[in-house]
Amino acid sequence: MAEGKPTVLVVDDDGEMRSLLRDGLWSEGYVFREAQDGDEAFLSVLRAVPDLILTEIRLAAGGVDYINRLRAIVPNCPIVVMTAFGDEKVQVDVLRAGATAYFSKPVHLAELRSCVKQLLDAGRQAATKKVVVREGVR
Repeated sequence: MAEGKPTVLVVDDDGEMRSLLRDGLWSEGYVFREAQDGDEAFLSVLRAVPDLILTEIRLAAGGVDYINRLRAIVPNCPIVVMTAFGDEKVQVDVLRAGATAYFSKPVHLAELRSCVKQLLDAGRQAATKKVVVREGVR
């Protein structure tokens, strides 16, 4: 987290969609990073692990394997997947691959905002509990 603010990596090959998502979540006070495709997302994650990844799956270097690879390098980071090209099978496959949540496009921003907030709040609470446990061990 940058200065106590959660970092969200937004991955989508459509610049307008990245902008819409960033603008729709801006009021929550998150720090945003962006990537255009799966390869750029991996490089970004390797440089600094975000607090949450919000990603399209139908993009260059994307798909279910992309979610598997992300999950392998960031096992505790929530991954929220969105797509306009999914169906029930895609949803099941993506969730099995390690996605934390799935949204069909067009995304309802209020629902997405609520999901992101819940996931980030849960992550903060878990981190706080870990610190408390560590302090108790000393």
